[in-house]
Amino acid sequence: MTEDQMSRAGQYILGLLEDADRNAFEAEMAQDATLRATVDRLQANFLSLDDTASAEPASPALWDRISQSLDQSPAQPIPLRPAPRRTAFAPNWLAMAASVVVALGVGFLAGNLGTGQPQPIMVAVLINETDATPGAIVEAFADDSVRLVPLEQFAVPAGQILQVWTLPDPATGPVSLGTFSDPQSIHLSSPNLPPPHAGQLYEITLEPAPGSPTGRPTGPILVKGYAKPPAI
Repeated sequence: MTEDQMSRAGQYILGLLEDADRNAFEAEMAQDATLRATVDRLQANFLSLDDTASAEPASPALWDRISQSLDQSPAQPIPLRPAPRRTAFAPNWLAMAASVVVALGVGFLAGNLGTGQPQPIMVAVLINETDATPGAIVEAFADDSVRLVPLEQFAVPAGQILQVWTLPDPATGPVSLGTFSDPQSIHLSSPNLPPPHAGQLYEITLEPAPGSPTGRPTGPILVKGYAKPPAI
């Protein structure tokens, strides 16, 4: 699969293609069983991201604002034509969501695209708890290595560094998987740990350079998430 096809697959899943482009892509999928299967897998994987965040009830103030807005808005005629199937996300969220789709797709399909790379056995989407947006993806492999795909520009002040952690089990406690300062995709080789499992915690903290002085997380947690098996 080409990079262009992967990009259009992500836009298709998010509902960002205009009618003509969407129809053309669906026609292409009808002629390409591999492309169709890829889109199906990506849809299943992207929808599973909902499991990484807990539902939060809307505040009473929000409902009050909605009620007041409805009371003050003049009645609008019902449109005779359906609205376009574009998703009204903010531009930064669109880019981030598309990045998630593409990153997941590239990792999950690596073994099927003839790249020679193994497929991850667990994947964790690390969430920024401040605004509930995905900040990084961790792909965990059977050989104790992980692939980290940052989805945001982490601010790293002078004298500090980003450190990746996992919690294989409470008895072991958090284990460092490595450090980085440049927000780009990287591979990290972890210590000799049990195979990654569903529900295993991964997180990124901000630590004093060259890393945590205690061997345990000491700085603020920037993003965290729990591993799930890829739906392939």
